[in-house]
Amino acid sequence: METTAPPQVTTIADEPSLSLGSRFLAMFARPARAWAGLERKGQWWFPLLISVVVTMSGMALTYQRAVVPMTLERMQRQVDSGQVPPGSVAHFEQQMRSPVATAMNVGSAIIIIPLVTLATALLPWLAAGFLLGHKFRYRDAFVVTSWAGVVALPAQILSYALAWINGTMANLHVGFGILLPVEETPSKLMTGLGAFLDQGIGPFSIWYVAVMALGAAALSGAPPRRVLTTLGILWVVVWIIFAALAALFTPGV
Repeated sequence: METTAPPQVTTIADEPSLSLGSRFLAMFARPARAWAGLERKGQWWFPLLISVVVTMSGMALTYQRAVVPMTLERMQRQVDSGQVPPGSVAHFEQQMRSPVATAMNVGSAIIIIPLVTLATALLPWLAAGFLLGHKFRYRDAFVVTSWAGVVALPAQILSYALAWINGTMANLHVGFGILLPVEETPSKLMTGLGAFLDQGIGPFSIWYVAVMALGAAALSGAPPRRVLTTLGILWVVVWIIFAALAALFTPGV
């Protein structure tokens, strides 16, 4: 009597691990299959290192050309409105253009990028591990978030390029915020809407969330569509809050 062996199901845990370069390219070309081996060896340092290098390079190129002029322009408006003494602008500009201030702003990426990644990892961890009830450690969420961050690099590079061309970081949009009317002095409403349309539901943000959801689904075993839906809702809620805070604390008209 012949017996038929049950078909073997290949999971992502059974697939061979990818090299650093192959995984980096796979995040763009085939993100659904880019997670093999990460449950055993996360290699989170590699995408974080790339993100830090890109951020530091972009800040070094745009700090004197775009960041300082934008900050001084905002301060001049405060002088014109009587909020700041007129003589303080020159002193403030001297401080901002100093080598120490430049180094601090450029070097801040070493701290900011890991902290932002740690905070963002809470979202896929909550989505797959808590709300959907699958086995998904925070360590796995951090690895997924770190690697998914590489698809956010094109938007970041585009932002620095636009800042260099325009000579300012103001009214800079890489998402649907470009549809908003341009204001000489951005209002609180436009500031909040711009943040939400660019970072909340912009095309680059949707791409980033989708890749992050695929990683969380691959490492947790949760259905990708359910992870994407749950994570997407969390993402939108968080960015509604951030947009409201940006509008609240922006000195606009």
